[in-house]
Amino acid sequence: MGDVIVICAGVGCPSQDEVVGVMSSLDHVQILLGSRSYSVPRDQLVAQSGFFQALFRSGMRESSGEVVTLHGLSQEGLEGVLRHITGSPLQDCIPSEDTKCGFKMLNPSQDDSEYGHEAMVQAPLQSLVEAACYLQVHGLLSLLQSLLSLDTCLDLLNVSQLHGQWDLAAASLRYMATHYHSMLQRPDFQDSPESLKKQVLEERLRGAPSLLVLSQQGCDSWVLFRYLDEGGGWQVLPGTIPPSMLRVQGYGAAVLNNYLFVAGGTRENGQEVSAMHSYNPSTGCWSEEPAMNQKRYNFRLLAVNGALYAIGGQSLQTMEFFNPAQNTWMLAAPLPHTLVEFSACESLGRIYVIGGYTPRGRNMSVLRYCPSVDEWSVFDICREHVRKQQMVSLEETLFLVGGFRRDPQSAQSEDSLRVHSYSTSTREWNCLKVNTSKSGLSVSCTLYNDGIYILSRDMNHSTVGKHRIFLKYCVFTGVCEYVRGPPTEGSNMQLFSMYLPHPS
Repeated sequence: MGDVIVICAGVGCPSQDEVVGVMSSLDHVQILLGSRSYSVPRDQLVAQSGFFQALFRSGMRESSGEVVTLHGLSQEGLEGVLRHITGSPLQDCIPSEDTKCGFKMLNPSQDDSEYGHEAMVQAPLQSLVEAACYLQVHGLLSLLQSLLSLDTCLDLLNVSQLHGQWDLAAASLRYMATHYHSMLQRPDFQDSPESLKKQVLEERLRGAPSLLVLSQQGCDSWVLFRYLDEGGGWQVLPGTIPPSMLRVQGYGAAVLNNYLFVAGGTRENGQEVSAMHSYNPSTGCWSEEPAMNQKRYNFRLLAVNGALYAIGGQSLQTMEFFNPAQNTWMLAAPLPHTLVEFSACESLGRIYVIGGYTPRGRNMSVLRYCPSVDEWSVFDICREHVRKQQMVSLEETLFLVGGFRRDPQSAQSEDSLRVHSYSTSTREWNCLKVNTSKSGLSVSCTLYNDGIYILSRDMNHSTVGKHRIFLKYCVFTGVCEYVRGPPTEGSNMQLFSMYLPHPS
């Protein structure tokens, strides 16, 4: 709206000399907008509206008027603001739902034409915010933050940016980031500019980078811990883990868009699982997500190009992917062979699979999957066989951590905590670190800050392999160091990193 709000004194207003004598008697002000008239207590207008406060205290002739005529505001927006000023609940201030379908023309009256009122009704929230901005009703603008929902946040973001209400705009953006995957499923957000989608995702990743571990505590509970970098201890995060996740092992876990997804696995009775759950650190809540098409355990769950990929599994060759915007699982090209005890990771938008066994024997191939063409290929050949290792990537470099290795030339096998690297650009292998006193099996690792954090077990005879160790391998210096305070209790541990909300 480009119109300027025009104020004029009503007919019969007292002269400037009479202002002092009559001000105390003017308890109510008549506000005119088009053909409508509203009577509002003057003291409430002064208390709630910066616009009227400035007008009535200005000392100008208009400040003594009994009638104030406004132009350029919608009737619905003004009425919503006046309801707020006179003490109505927020929901009663929102214009009627029947105005939500864009703009519509009301039947203009003679008075509408006389006052130049534009008889155009806007979307409810837009008209309300616009009127609140023009009349400087800051309390209502602040209160609108409590109205944020999946249905209103995009409208409130747009109108608040249009009128420079940056606190409301920031709150709307935070709400959208908090409920990012729900927003991805909405057609109005899907139709939004790519710049806005990028901004919302950046807002979601604006928290404090944190190292976490998901740990099974006994038979009947899981706990999510956050590592305290300064003190070396662990903090339990809020959130009740769903009972359907209990007594599950061999599950897949991955972080996508700063949500933790846990899927599949098998129970103690051998029952396989297809269910998937997600943890949202912005709300501290777990949610049930669509189940996979197939039950899987001992498989790999990866985040690739904004989607989740479930790769293989015990006696499975298939692969499927989950698109949060479509909220469903779809089949993708299957693995070239059924694989067990393999590992996989994402690098520059592609999936790499190394090691394990096929039904015919050891897998010596480096397999690569390209999502854009939905196709697997043999990318390279390994110089030694490895199984049960873990993999992470940093740009074009793959890091293989731990596992059980066998040299085909010497036929020697070794269970040790090794760190190897493989460059997908030069196809070169490098052995970066070897520690024969640490077990390479039952390893969990993740990238965090400048290093690979590793949970493993000590192979010292005095501890009988039960002593858990916590290590950090720095990818830039090649130094491997102990990290204080490894988690002392639990099983089925999975390390990962996420962004957690900054303390308020």
